[in-house]
Amino acid sequence: MENISTLENSSSILSVTLHENNFTKDGSYYATVSRNTATFKNILSEIAEDNKGMDPFMLQFAAILIQKKILKMLEQGKAVNVLDLGTMYIAMKCNAKGKSDVSESGNFYIKFTPTPLANEAITSLSVDKIVYADGSPEITKITDLSDVESKNTLTKGKPCRITGSRLKLGGENWGIYFAPVDSEGKMNSDESQWIKTDESSLFRNKPSELNFFVPDSLTEGNWQIVLRTSYLGKGTSRKTMLETVSEIITVKSE
Repeated sequence: MENISTLENSSSILSVTLHENNFTKDGSYYATVSRNTATFKNILSEIAEDNKGMDPFMLQFAAILIQKKILKMLEQGKAVNVLDLGTMYIAMKCNAKGKSDVSESGNFYIKFTPTPLANEAITSLSVDKIVYADGSPEITKITDLSDVESKNTLTKGKPCRITGSRLKLGGENWGIYFAPVDSEGKMNSDESQWIKTDESSLFRNKPSELNFFVPDSLTEGNWQIVLRTSYLGKGTSRKTMLETVSEIITVKSE
C-alpha cells in the first residue's frame, strides 16, 4: 500500500465554462463545470490529515475492504447504497430490434442516483472562474516535468507540460510567450517585454497537450504564459488568430 503521507490533497478551484447553444440559435448558453476529481488517494490523505491520531494504514485497509465489498455486491447484480451519498445501480444498453437480439450476458453499465444528503453538500458552492468558450485554447493545468510535485512553478531551461483543450499550435501565426507580471499581479501588456519560446523547443503539439522547454533567458519571478494559434486543420490556417492567457506561474532556477 502507498504511504498516505506522500499523497496530495485535491484541487478546490471551481470554474464554469459557458458555451453558446447552437441548437436554439437564440443567443443562450449552456454551462459545463470543471471536473476537479478527488481521487481515492486524495480522500484518504485528507482524512488522515484531519485525524492525526488515526492509523493511516488501518484507514487505508478499511477503505479497501469497503471498496472490495461494494464491487462484490455489484458483481452479484445488487444496487448498492454508497455511504448514504447515493445509490450505484446497474443499467443495460439495449438496441435490440427483437426478442432474439437481446443477449443474456447483456451490455451492462453503472448509473448513480445521489441522495438529498449529497445534493445538499453542493448548495453553498460558489464559482471561482467563469470562462466563455469562443473556440480559443483553454489551459487547465501547467506542470513542471522536472519537478512534478511543485505547483504553479516552472524551472528555467527545463521541460513543462500544458494540458487543456484546443491547444494545438500552428497556422500562419502562432507562438508561446512568457509575459512578465508585476508585484501587484498585473501582466505587462508591452509585447516587446515578452519572451517568445523558440519554436524548436516544442516537442509535443496536441489539442489536449503541449510539451516544450521553458526559455533559459527568463528571470526568476512571476509570469503568465500567452498561447497564440491560427491552426484550423492540417495545412489550413484560421483568418483570425486565437489567444489564451494562463494563470500566474513562478519561474525558478534549478
